[in-house]
Amino acid sequence: MLEMKYIYQAGKPEGKKFILLHGTGGDETSLIDLARLLDAKSTILALRGQVKEDGMHRFFRRNGLNQFDLVSLENETDHLLEEITRISEEKGIALADWILVGYSNGANIAAHLLLERQTSLAQGIFFHPMSLGVHTKVFDLSDKKVWVSYGGMRDQIVSEAAFDTLTEAFDKRGADLTIMETNSGHQLLMEEVQSAKAWLKE
Repeated sequence: MLEMKYIYQAGKPEGKKFILLHGTGGDETSLIDLARLLDAKSTILALRGQVKEDGMHRFFRRNGLNQFDLVSLENETDHLLEEITRISEEKGIALADWILVGYSNGANIAAHLLLERQTSLAQGIFFHPMSLGVHTKVFDLSDKKVWVSYGGMRDQIVSEAAFDTLTEAFDKRGADLTIMETNSGHQLLMEEVQSAKAWLKE
């Protein structure tokens, strides 16, 4: 597979290290301002999803709203992990030092990666993620620390059931899980960013 397009920006040594994964229709620039709000000193690796849907970038294919192409999902998850590993080795950054930061489609593949791949990636901030219906692994996740947000009943994309299935998967397998719920739908709010920022400082 082709190498993924990405932006890498080195931050201060004391800053957090973020892997940024955009939502449908975004690109590698979409979450850079968000990363700076979370930590102005951060190092960032922002990746562009390689799948196109009506001209919009995504991280894996779907066959309609919430109808996921599971072959594409698994292939793209493997490729994403390979790219993160390759770039991390080039930059001399340990996988365990990264924090996955994703919104919507990017949050979905990031959460899937932590649940379904044994990796030393261990932290995630996932804005508006959902279960993709694939829960095949049972290995312990007590080394993982995850913050997630949900837009409540107004979210037309993430159902309560799909969100609950995802969070239960993390919780049952021992992950350190923090949940923030709003009632504002699928858009990203500043109060979510501030909550995630406070979580990072804990």
